[in-house]
Amino acid sequence: MEIHTLPSGVEGITLLALDGGLDHTTTTLFVARMDELLQQGASRVVLDLRKLNYTSSLGLAAMVRAHHHFAVGGGRLAFADLHAAVARVLQVSRLDTVFDLYPTVEAAIRSIAPQPQNP
Repeated sequence: MEIHTLPSGVEGITLLALDGGLDHTTTTLFVARMDELLQQGASRVVLDLRKLNYTSSLGLAAMVRAHHHFAVGGGRLAFADLHAAVARVLQVSRLDTVFDLYPTVEAAIRSIAPQPQNP
């Protein structure tokens, strides 16, 4: 699996594209990248999962962990444009009721974008 940082077009939002499979050989990479973002103070992250074509139970656990750590820190982790195979795993595991899922990256960015403060 590869993790690519892409421009989100919105200040304060980190956009990552996952490509390949999230399993016992790649979960460590994913966890390390999520931890790195948290340590850097990132609080709004969108994961583009269009090219993530597989996730194992370890991958699911890593997603749950990342979601939890962002939520506890007051942040948001959004999952966007899910590959059909991964969407099915999330449905079967009922994680589709836990995670913030969006049909497109653009929809995810709009949803988690910081809202302007009224004076």
